[in-house]
Amino acid sequence: MATSFGFDRDAVLAAAAKLRSLTAEFDSSRRQTGPSSTTGSGDVDQALKGFTEAAMRHQSGLTIAVGAAADLLNDVVASHAQLDSSLSGQLASNQPPKGKIDE
Repeated sequence: MATSFGFDRDAVLAAAAKLRSLTAEFDSSRRQTGPSSTTGSGDVDQALKGFTEAAMRHQSGLTIAVGAAADLLNDVVASHAQLDSSLSGQLASNQPPKGKIDE
């Protein structure tokens, strides 16, 4: 019923799945980031280490945010199903009983 209002359940589920896949890619790339190599300069090594640590922190925050967005999309689908069920139940209960004629 709610699809009559333009809700595309499959598109929402596909978007949530793409977001989940993105978080998996983030996690994979974070695991691949190893210790920085030594450049021969203490200042450069320290700067590279700081950059790597900051990038990993930001990536962790982004992973959490993208995961939360995927959860919200899944919640939209669940809420749609509840709304659809509720609306169809209300419409069915408001129908006059079949076979009775008002006199």
